[in-house]
Amino acid sequence: MSDEEQHDPFHGFPLERRIVKRAAACGITLAPPSAAGLAEHARAVLRINPIVHLTSITTQKEYLERHLGEGFEGASMLDEGAQGLLLDLGSGNGYPGLPVAVARPGLELLMAEASRKKAEFLRGCVGFAGPGGARVLEAQVQRATDLGESVALRALVCRAMGNWAKVLPRLASALAADGEMLLWGGADVETVSGRAAWSKLRLAERKPLPGRERSWIWRFTRP
Repeated sequence: MSDEEQHDPFHGFPLERRIVKRAAACGITLAPPSAAGLAEHARAVLRINPIVHLTSITTQKEYLERHLGEGFEGASMLDEGAQGLLLDLGSGNGYPGLPVAVARPGLELLMAEASRKKAEFLRGCVGFAGPGGARVLEAQVQRATDLGESVALRALVCRAMGNWAKVLPRLASALAADGEMLLWGGADVETVSGRAAWSKLRLAERKPLPGRERSWIWRFTRP
């Protein structure tokens, strides 16, 4: 690998342009500075990935689709004018929270991450979140009280987090009256959401992920 390729893991790949195009496919218009911020974040993820494992997806096209594209798919399920607090639970590498926040600039992003090293990385990425801004909560969030007093979430996003089936219904009380929860997952989500513990959440819709078999974004609201 050349020095140039090491410096830019997307060398030879028109990342900013492809980000704009992928967002547009979801009905989202990104300004050049927003696309540039998301591109710089993507490069930062892959640069540090050998040291702090943040993703197993390292090929350029797959990275664009799985991390950014699937984030835009989720953002398109939220109202364009949505305002309030957006929680990315178990944020890890910053996905899907960052692309959702950039696509919906009325949202303020809160990235919750228990790992000290990953939280440190995320603190260096808050500038990529767009006009709504971002902050990092270095904590293991298991229930609404872990978020602090009087928190009202406009949206909660969650992907690839362990123990989600138990944790997410505990956070239902943190959702605002118009709050929504987006969960990236397989067919088991429908089964799990039928449990009594999930009675404070209502399954509103599911959206298939392009090119993925039996993978959806599930949108929940307050009953």
